Amino acid sequence: MPNPRRKNARHRKKCRKTFFIVLAGIFILTLRPVLYRTPWHLPFTLHFTESYVLLAPGDGCTLKVNGLASIASCKSSVPLVATVTQGGYVRARKCGKTVITATLRGKGGKKIRCLVQVSEPNKKSLTLRVKQSAHLYLKGLRFRLGVKYKSGDSRIAKVTGTGKVTAVSKGKTVITITYKGKSFECSVTVK
Repeated sequence: MPNPRRKNARHRKKCRKTFFIVLAGIFILTLRPVLYRTPWHLPFTLHFTESYVLLAPGDGCTLKVNGLASIASCKSSVPLVATVTQGGYVRARKCGKTVITATLRGKGGKKIRCLVQVSEPNKKSLTLRVKQSAHLYLKGLRFRLGVKYKSGDSRIAKVTGTGKVTAVSKGKTVITITYKGKSFECSVTVK
């Protein structure tokens, strides 16, 4: 006959494990506003059309307000990472994060925010010998979940899901790194 004590202990251990997994999931979901420093938006509130923007150094974009409001002024929390004009045009300068805060005109000084992440590959080009390997990653990203790597020609160089590039045979190819809908490239030469 099975021991009821042992069965109860296993059941409690399984329940405890499930509880901690659910608790970790809730923690990660509630952490989003802290990580991005932007509040969750209700559908009809004034906010930027995007709460997160990913750019490469030198890129630019214009932030737009969702609703019938115009921007009175804009400010970047870290101007070394990205600058912003009074109209909401953001210019990326170097890898890192900054929060763009805009004050809306005629809305009692309401402030809205957008997180701007500036990133680029750690190497723009690689030269490898056959069977030699190197590691690619996006600079400025703390969490690398969701980063995808793809080789243009895996017969020349193959790449793993963590960014390890291994030279297979002589030739040239391009490794494409994709994150949040933006693509970055690194050219690989195998000698």
